[in-house]
Amino acid sequence: MNAKIVAITVALIFVISIVSALFIPGEEKREFIRIDRVDIRVKSVNESHVDFLFIVYMYRSEMVKNATVHARIYDLKTNVLLKDVKKEIRESFYEYSNETLNVTLRKDKDYRVVFEVKKDEKPVDSRVINLRNLDTLIPRDKELRVILKDADFRVVGVDNRTVRVQVRFYLESMDDYDILFHVKAIQYESNVLADERWVSKKVKSGATTLVYCNITVPRDYNYLIKLEAWRNGSLLKTWKNCLNLAPKKRIPKEEVEEEVKFRVEEFVKTPIPLPTPTPLPYRAKEGKIPMAPGFEALLLIIALGGVVFCLRRRR
Repeated sequence: MNAKIVAITVALIFVISIVSALFIPGEEKREFIRIDRVDIRVKSVNESHVDFLFIVYMYRSEMVKNATVHARIYDLKTNVLLKDVKKEIRESFYEYSNETLNVTLRKDKDYRVVFEVKKDEKPVDSRVINLRNLDTLIPRDKELRVILKDADFRVVGVDNRTVRVQVRFYLESMDDYDILFHVKAIQYESNVLADERWVSKKVKSGATTLVYCNITVPRDYNYLIKLEAWRNGSLLKTWKNCLNLAPKKRIPKEEVEEEVKFRVEEFVKTPIPLPTPTPLPYRAKEGKIPMAPGFEALLLIIALGGVVFCLRRRR
């Protein structure tokens, strides 16, 4: 009898548990959300601005209602709030999801970006990232992946006042470019431009390119030789090297080092205009080659000489 009562009791408990699971509503799952990490991508760059794509990755419950993610941008120097970009967080079937925020920033400032998740307008979690040196981000059309491997100078002529030097730069590139190079000789102590040359060169990847030219500078001075790379009217890169034509000498302690007299008149130069495209040579029509100027006059002189010679022989 007792065994039957126990069996009936166990059966009833089992039935009640099944019915409770099916018909009695269970406890609602708790909503939660927090930031795991933030990735930053550069979408585009121009001379003044950078377009960023902020990707905020989050751990979360499947159901999250009334939640938003913010990106508040502050000036890092003044702590002034510049922008507040907000986006609603979507429902998801995954415990790991992300939201993207598009932000455009000027390149002349440094920033502090605060990423914050809010639930029912109350902060839940946050991350802080600083953005610095945006001016180092270069537009694609202004990229110049060229490095200077070596430079040397060869004296090719000397007179009482000037020195003629051949300047040679050895460059290696990762891409092919058509570059206009500007070679400048600057007197080291005064920063006066002593001479300059423009050289057009096609730089090829996988090979060393030699850029060279001759400059003439006053002798007995030291110079800073600069090589500037220009493309599409923009200065993209500058390299520097020293040319010492008046190296210092070691003197005894009791002697006083004399100052070098700077003669400004030795640096007077006629300005060199920027190079312009060379016009194509003239081509005569129908394949005829035009006669050189003055050739008719030469024939006339020869003919007159022949006439005078014949008249003298008759006499």
